[in-house]
Amino acid sequence: MGSISHRGYEERTSGYGRRRHKASGFKKKGSAAGTAAKAVVGLAVAVGAVALVYLFADNIMPFVKSLRGEPKEVIETNATVDTPDAQRTSNETGDTPEELPLAEGCFDEVDGSIFISNGAGYKRFKGIDTTARNYAAVLNSVSRTLPSNVDIGCAVIPTNTEFGLDGRLEGSNSQKENIKLINTLLSDRVASADVYGALLEHKNDYIFYRTDECLTSLGAYYVYNAVAQVSGIEQKDIYKLSDLSKKKYGISPFEGSYIDATKEARKQPNGNQELFNNADSLEYYKLPVHYDCFSVDPVTKEKEETDLFSDKNAAADPLSVFPGKDTPFLMIYNLQSSNTDKLLIVKDHAAEAVLGYLIPHYSEIYIADVSLYKGNIMDIANEYSVTDVLFINGIDNANNSLYCQRLRDLFDNSISDQRISQ
Repeated sequence: MGSISHRGYEERTSGYGRRRHKASGFKKKGSAAGTAAKAVVGLAVAVGAVALVYLFADNIMPFVKSLRGEPKEVIETNATVDTPDAQRTSNETGDTPEELPLAEGCFDEVDGSIFISNGAGYKRFKGIDTTARNYAAVLNSVSRTLPSNVDIGCAVIPTNTEFGLDGRLEGSNSQKENIKLINTLLSDRVASADVYGALLEHKNDYIFYRTDECLTSLGAYYVYNAVAQVSGIEQKDIYKLSDLSKKKYGISPFEGSYIDATKEARKQPNGNQELFNNADSLEYYKLPVHYDCFSVDPVTKEKEETDLFSDKNAAADPLSVFPGKDTPFLMIYNLQSSNTDKLLIVKDHAAEAVLGYLIPHYSEIYIADVSLYKGNIMDIANEYSVTDVLFINGIDNANNSLYCQRLRDLFDNSISDQRISQ
């Protein structure tokens, strides 16, 4: 397959300056002729000054107003300044970002990047307009390489930072505006799921862990609902929570990555004390469907049967109970399928709690992890004649240029074997 064209996007910036005029004069005594001459010169200067005021009124008047103490006129512009450490003020998506007070809490003294508030941890989001454009451009490029009869969907999963806090986290950019920009720039080929809106409706529920950045199984269920609505799945076929069997992982409590990040041998051997005292529980939902699941070596094509929800490595990594954790490629066959639809999911770690919910709706599901897969993902699409492709990625990776390049390469012949750190 030929290389994919990749369009870049340039920031348009504009600047406003003020002309400053410096004048100096010297008074001399002179003759009448000289006085008349000076009068003519003075008249010419006056006329010139009037002309200058007329021509440059837009620059001069704000200066005059400032001398009078009048408020400065605000000039609106669509130009965007991408400043990672400042709240975004982009108006590209049509709405003015809501101004919120700063959230109450403090940053952990050991880690320095994890914000603690009401017993839960949060991280800054550093994505900007440029990185959002880059992700949209990659998906648009990839969509042009897929057959026209393949349906393509996109779900960007936000973090808990904008859902659990009572205000904005200082130095964290707007995830809502970032996702909105991505969805705005996607081509008509790519249907975008309103994941942010679905989670916002349930912001007071246990949709994110307190000690980890990942979705809980409940949060993943609401993401599944948002994805289903753009995937052609009929409303009557979407599972209700009451239809599902809830399972609780045996090791409790669950101490997530925020606790591990805040451990310090002398001061905080158990991690941040507030987080440690509010550790999570890990639950998952099993669907009423029979299936076979295989872990596949993408190079040798060797299959190994595996459990979709497995606790084999859960003692060391509890989140590995979910499908796809640290697995380059999974194949799932629905043994009770009444249709022939085949789904390819291209994902990162943020998607893993969502995957199980989709099994009943497809005859076959293929799951490729962007960070671990080796080979050309287009080979999967062609070899297994997939009918649908779904990109599920966390917002941090969607705004990570290395991750986006890796994603693009996996649909191209120029394959990179570099593993992207998650």
